[in-house]
Amino acid sequence: MKNTFLRVFLVVLLSNIIVVSIGLGMVHFIQKQNQVSADLLGDIGVQLVSSYEQFGVESLEEETKKAERRLSGSIYLYQENGRPLLKALPRNFREQNSASENGQPSADFLHSQFIQVIGGNNVQYLLIFKPNPEINSLAPEAVVGFSLLGLLVSSGVLAYWLLGPLLKLQRVARSFGRGDMSARVERKMARRSDAVGKLAREFNEMAERIETLLSSKERLMRDVSHELRTPLARIEVALTIAEDKHGMDAQKNYLCRIRTELHELDELIGQVLTLSRLEAAALVKEPMDLQAWLDEIVADVSFESQLKGITVFKTGRLPKTLFGDPLQLRHAIENVLRNACFYAGDGGVIEVVTEEKAGEAFIYVRDNGPGVDDEKLEKIFHAFYRSSEAREANSGGFGVGLTISQRIIRAHKGRITARNRPEGGLEVCFCLPMK
Repeated sequence: MKNTFLRVFLVVLLSNIIVVSIGLGMVHFIQKQNQVSADLLGDIGVQLVSSYEQFGVESLEEETKKAERRLSGSIYLYQENGRPLLKALPRNFREQNSASENGQPSADFLHSQFIQVIGGNNVQYLLIFKPNPEINSLAPEAVVGFSLLGLLVSSGVLAYWLLGPLLKLQRVARSFGRGDMSARVERKMARRSDAVGKLAREFNEMAERIETLLSSKERLMRDVSHELRTPLARIEVALTIAEDKHGMDAQKNYLCRIRTELHELDELIGQVLTLSRLEAAALVKEPMDLQAWLDEIVADVSFESQLKGITVFKTGRLPKTLFGDPLQLRHAIENVLRNACFYAGDGGVIEVVTEEKAGEAFIYVRDNGPGVDDEKLEKIFHAFYRSSEAREANSGGFGVGLTISQRIIRAHKGRITARNRPEGGLEVCFCLPMK
């Protein structure tokens, strides 16, 4: 988005520069056109000379004041011998008449007009008209500087005005994509009648449909799971009665197998219910002593795996505390640890490492097992997905454990990833915000 803002800003700035350049050119052209016409100055010159020749200097000065008020400038009148009849020109006007320090004519000289007037007896006079200096009070450099500053500010404001709604829409879309199903574009933006408002309304409608579909799916999963447990309970009661009838050994083996399958089906239904309930609103967050909490989990898993000769150990002392749901996070960590113990096999080594980076807690679970094919790394977090190796090994799982872990971590606004280690084995990384 930063690159987009820069591009829009540069396009708007270039457009403004072109427009302002054209405007300055037009103003300069109009200023030239707005100079006092030579005919008007000639007529005024004739009147002033006539007044001087008939009534003297006092009459000339009075008429000159009237003309200066009319023309908004200063009038200088010289006889052909160079003697001024009115006030004389400033010294710097004459000194810079030919060239200024940088070799260019002075501003007074450039903006002044010179008219030759013929009086009585063919006496020649020179009339010089100099506009008031207020017209050119600002230096060109100052005008250009203020213009560029105005262009930068206006371009920035216009670019932000164009991209501001898109930035807000991007934030809402990011929140929605991270699992916040209540994220919606604010009503003020959705009421706009332009394309941005239409896009905002369509996004809200899309979000409503997706939220409804997900809610219906989760509700269906909960309802079906609850309904399945009722006949399961009846079957187990019937199974208990059948076992009490002292059937043959072959029948007892079948009944035992049925009971095992019933327990697995009941466990699967329980995991499906857990998946449907895992939402951010269902969490009970509290401050946790992360290291002590994790030590307890590692000790429990080590105790369960000691018969297989599996070693589970923890390293790292940071972070000290974490804000989260201890029970749900325990499920997430235990699912991954038990999965690692299963694939590490007898005599395997499981390492749990904790780190703190930029206000986030990182928990790594590393094993020395066979790892997972790179194209299957993302799929292992999908519900009911099991690799072919897991199926061939008859792991007894349902492919739901890692999905539950992912849901729990996402409900905590965190993320979980997996990668193959260069030295062999799989590494699962939990990243959780500390606050």
